[in-house]
Amino acid sequence: MSKNVKIALIPGDGIGKEVIPEGVLVLEAAASKHGLKLEWTEFDWSCETYLETGRMMPEDGIDLLRPFDEYVNLRPVRLFEGVPCPLANKKPGDIDFYVVRENVEGEYSASGGIQYEGTEHEIVTQQSIFTRRGTDRILKYAFELAQSRDAKHL
Repeated sequence: MSKNVKIALIPGDGIGKEVIPEGVLVLEAAASKHGLKLEWTEFDWSCETYLETGRMMPEDGIDLLRPFDEYVNLRPVRLFEGVPCPLANKKPGDIDFYVVRENVEGEYSASGGIQYEGTEHEIVTQQSIFTRRGTDRILKYAFELAQSRDAKHL
């Protein structure tokens, strides 16, 4: 029996637009091997989108993501062969870790606003909001990821 998995894609900026399509190919190959059916929904939320529309994402962006529960922002950090490194004496294999960020709370909570818009007194506020549930689940994810790696460091 095939299991359906819904995945939201947010390629973002920079290499995201190059890396995401390759990641999709890898995941599709793995999914077909293990009897999974992947359903992709791509969101064009980037700095280019901001320059065109004045917003990184639409006002209902968080609501659009809710069915995906896209709470983990996982960013691998590695040095690759043939890619120069600005860090002294570091080579591939020396740096290999993940940055695990909460993806729907904090600066993504859209709490804040603009006062005196368009005047010399314009004020913009942005509040970061973290819930116990959101914090607990991202910590759990990070600890489990750390335990699955050889060094087991968090």
